Amino acid sequence: MSNSDNNNKSTDIGKGAITKPINAGKKGLDLIRGARKLGKFAKLLKSIISKVLMSCIKWLLGILGPYVLVVIILIILLLLVLQSVASFDLFQKASTRSETEVVFDDAVKQVFELRLEEGPAEIRDRLRSTQSEYPYPPVSEFWLLQIGDMLKQSIAIPTIHHYFKNIENESYKAWHEQYKNETADNADLLLAKFIKIIDKELAYYFDESTNYKPIFVEGSSPIDEFVKITTTTTCTHTDEDGNTTTTVSGPNTTTKNVSHEVIDEVQLGYLKTKIPYKELHTITDSTSSSGDCVSDITTELKLWVIDDGTPPPIELIPEELVRILTTTANEGDYTKLVQVQDLEYSIDLGQEIDERFPKPDIDYEGLKKCYFKNKAIDPCIDEFVLGGTLGELGGMSSGWYPTDFEEIYKAAANSCGIDWYILAAVHGQETSFSSNPVAYDPTKGSYNSKGELVGAVGHFQFMPATWVGWAAANDYPMSKVGNIYGDITFITVPANIKKYGGRGMDGNNDGVASPWDITDAAFAAACYLKSIGYQKGNETAIKNALARYNGGNAAWNSTGAQKYANEVYSNGKQFELGISSPIDVAPGDITYPTTGRITSPYGSRWGAFHYGVDIGAGGRTNVPIVSVADGVVSYVGPLSTYGNIVRVKHDLNGNIFETLYAHLATYQVKVGQTVKKGQQIAIMGNTGNSTGPHLHFEVHSPKFVRQATYPQNPMKYIPTPPLK
Repeated sequence: MSNSDNNNKSTDIGKGAITKPINAGKKGLDLIRGARKLGKFAKLLKSIISKVLMSCIKWLLGILGPYVLVVIILIILLLLVLQSVASFDLFQKASTRSETEVVFDDAVKQVFELRLEEGPAEIRDRLRSTQSEYPYPPVSEFWLLQIGDMLKQSIAIPTIHHYFKNIENESYKAWHEQYKNETADNADLLLAKFIKIIDKELAYYFDESTNYKPIFVEGSSPIDEFVKITTTTTCTHTDEDGNTTTTVSGPNTTTKNVSHEVIDEVQLGYLKTKIPYKELHTITDSTSSSGDCVSDITTELKLWVIDDGTPPPIELIPEELVRILTTTANEGDYTKLVQVQDLEYSIDLGQEIDERFPKPDIDYEGLKKCYFKNKAIDPCIDEFVLGGTLGELGGMSSGWYPTDFEEIYKAAANSCGIDWYILAAVHGQETSFSSNPVAYDPTKGSYNSKGELVGAVGHFQFMPATWVGWAAANDYPMSKVGNIYGDITFITVPANIKKYGGRGMDGNNDGVASPWDITDAAFAAACYLKSIGYQKGNETAIKNALARYNGGNAAWNSTGAQKYANEVYSNGKQFELGISSPIDVAPGDITYPTTGRITSPYGSRWGAFHYGVDIGAGGRTNVPIVSVADGVVSYVGPLSTYGNIVRVKHDLNGNIFETLYAHLATYQVKVGQTVKKGQQIAIMGNTGNSTGPHLHFEVHSPKFVRQATYPQNPMKYIPTPPLK
């Protein structure tokens, strides 16, 4: 549950383009930023500007004066940035780009994606190598793919650095200009050429920077690992007269102590995780024969191995994120570090570019004052970077939601009069089903420079004041947004909650009401939702309650709170419906992605290679697209000529592959979400380079990197779809 306090201030984004009227510009940008947080401001402005702005500029200047021009310029600048983000227009040329420049921008994005994959690949290789030899079991490849993806740095990081090089340096010339006369007749060949050029140009940036290289912290096994083999051999010998002699030797036992590398923690840039381990203790029996002898062998293993059935908790290091943006990246010909006064804007821009981008909690004004006083950022980071949360990172679970919590959801929901599946969706949205360590460990929360806990706490993310009651401000130091300073263990005492009128509950009746206890937190969240207007069977009332849960009374109608409500409600309804599918599904592990006629097969087509199969809409509307198999969503959003896409990673009995669904009208999933075979993930559309509504479907094994890497014929994986 988020507080609605807004500490955002203006930044100096107009610095490079507008220098003299900057004070007026800051005021205009303050208005813009506030409006953008209240709604889809950029899209609305874009529509308005395109229709009426040019015809009104002269009139506005004549009546209101030159300050209006400053605000208009800043609005246009902001719109150019948002437009560039939507289409990865790195140099903000928008609709003036030639086909060649579009290909060039696509190549830049692909280089970023490939380079950002190097760190996760190194992590997978290192962890895989720790259990590559007997007696250690190999680590699940699917788990390795997931941990790599979860730790991967956001594509927004290199994009932000390149963007600031362009916008803040008046003498800077976009470095792609020398290639603008290249022909784009064969886009694939030109793309490959540009990728090679750009990768070479940017090698210093990725190779010399430590930001994209993982850091491994080694640990040790807490148990004595060994392989104990006990052998009893029975030999039966029959002589020439038919007399049988049996001899038994053993049992003979040999014990061998073993050891292997144990990786305790991995950090990649601003993310880190503690690798989960478990004790593996097995005893197996086998036999072997040699001549007249049979050996009974008992093998006992006691090992300390990676628990590849458990999602690793991913932790944000917000201080490191600030350092990466402002101090530790290498500056060269093609990048520029973010100035401290532009840090807030750059983080907002990162969140526009990528859902995965973190949401740090920073006192921007304090950070700027400290920086200008000390002429260095490092002395200021620990004091003014207060904490933060991960972006839409997602996690791994055994199903749509962890069934281990289902009894708790249902008990809490029934007690308070709400729906259990909505409560489950809130849990998933707040702490990724408690896979985030802030859910259960108070030491993992956000702390200020005095070591005081700030921000929401526990499994369902309550502000401390909401949990114990705002009247506690009469007896304890408290901020206006609900932080309680000093020792806050008093909030877990039921008598205090009753005294101050808080929302916390002792759900398991153990005498303690703790937001870090899953049962207590679930009961408190369920009853709190009921108290703020939740009505079973009333979608509007449920969504309004969810919005208030997220934004409070002050900001429940904001864009962010409304988005939260819609996502939680949608996820909850999926939990309620189970694995029902909008289309008939094929038997077995894999089904078809949609219904309809195959209009274009895999292979050579029109002088080029078609890397997937096309399935047409055939005049139908709102045609559902489903996941062909159980898996985890790895990407959602626009991708070059594909238009809107969804990618899903699968592991079917060790067969690792990734499916891609392109030209989508809309999608109903997010990155990190677990999906089932036949679960709807999208609606067929006509986005990107498409001549009509259809699904372009690809399969890549082991994963998608780009179209020509690891492609597979989809029809070797899926059954032929029915016509409708």
